[in-house]
Amino acid sequence: MEPKRYYIIIASLIFALLAWLSVNLREEYTIVKVLPVTIENLKAGTALKYPVPRNVAVRFRGKGLALAGLYLVPQVQYYIDVSSVSREDFYLTKANLLEHVTLPTALQSIDVTPDTITLAMDEFQEKKVSVAPRIILNYREGYGQVGPIRLSPDSITISGSKTALSTINSWPTAYKKFNDIRSPIEYTLPLEESEYYSIELTERSARLLIDVQPFAEKTFTGIPVRVTGVPLNREVVFIPPKMDIIVRGGIEQLAKLQENDFLLSMNYELLPQDSVALVTPILTSSPDVKIVNKKPEQFQFIIRKKL
Repeated sequence: MEPKRYYIIIASLIFALLAWLSVNLREEYTIVKVLPVTIENLKAGTALKYPVPRNVAVRFRGKGLALAGLYLVPQVQYYIDVSSVSREDFYLTKANLLEHVTLPTALQSIDVTPDTITLAMDEFQEKKVSVAPRIILNYREGYGQVGPIRLSPDSITISGSKTALSTINSWPTAYKKFNDIRSPIEYTLPLEESEYYSIELTERSARLLIDVQPFAEKTFTGIPVRVTGVPLNREVVFIPPKMDIIVRGGIEQLAKLQENDFLLSMNYELLPQDSVALVTPILTSSPDVKIVNKKPEQFQFIIRKKL
């Protein structure tokens, strides 16, 4: 094909495209545009009492050319001037939508979501809350968590409306799922973003630390039962006198454990008057391991005068 023919084809395509645009831009369309919300003239020491969304979805109707101009001007926002807002509730509805939006071209607004925004001022406050990890942990067979889940920081300061903060005691991280875990986890978890202007965060993420090790089991025999609060003229004899246990945990943690790291205890005042009854002493151990078996779990006992 001769080079001139390429130019003819390209010119024809461009002309067809321009013709198509010319026709379609004259037609009327309906679109939905998400506009960021901008709060103006918020006084120091005050905060918005009710949740105000950071974005609103507005449905516009107009000719294609006018709608195209809406996308070519990125500064289109939903402005809310709160300089005259008091502690009394004030409502913004879709009826006064255009009072808060500066449009580049003549467009008709049909609807807005949410259709009503409630405004009122409240006292500004700061509050320290714990960070709550939203995670799912799936370990490879034979591996498991050793010790507690650690977060750094484990608490953050949130600020905003006193009313809104009164119901918040923790702040969640973004959701994260870990699969086939077989090594320690060090991961930066983003904090869940506040959807509303009534609450602001001082931090944006937290470092997640989880110690993961191969799991094993270890048996400890002869853990004696100790009784607290026994009168001077009494003694308690348990039958049998000791307990055997099987614990599960990380290999490194199990290697460090000894029999004296476990405490098997019973309060004298909690012993029933009927010595035929069975009792279950309290077993205290390291939080890094899990007790998987106790033998026996219950004991007989005899209370007698001390010789």
